[in-house]
Amino acid sequence: MIRCLAIDDDPLFLKLLKVYFEDMKTAELISTYSNPVEGIMACVKEQPDVLLLDLEMPYLDGMEALETLDNPPKVIVISGHLDGNNAVTIPIDKFISKTEVKTAEILEQAINEVI
Repeated sequence: MIRCLAIDDDPLFLKLLKVYFEDMKTAELISTYSNPVEGIMACVKEQPDVLLLDLEMPYLDGMEALETLDNPPKVIVISGHLDGNNAVTIPIDKFISKTEVKTAEILEQAINEVI
């Protein structure tokens, strides 16, 4: 089972992710955080296989958060603020626009691609 941790300041999107993970066969959501500082501390402690990360957040944006990790897991950025064309300059494993995450299958496929 692929262990995933999500950090996103949108509580409704985190709830949507939880619903999607209920239908997945290959991945599980071990925890979610709306506070990026708490999420990064949990990422260090819980050692997920995949980090689902928003870019635009208060206190610490997604890229700043990644810079604090010495040994980051695979990273999928799920953001509503950029489109996939802008993601080429970002050092991540995969980029998905929030508008693309319409089903659990789409998200599960992205997770499996980075592993």
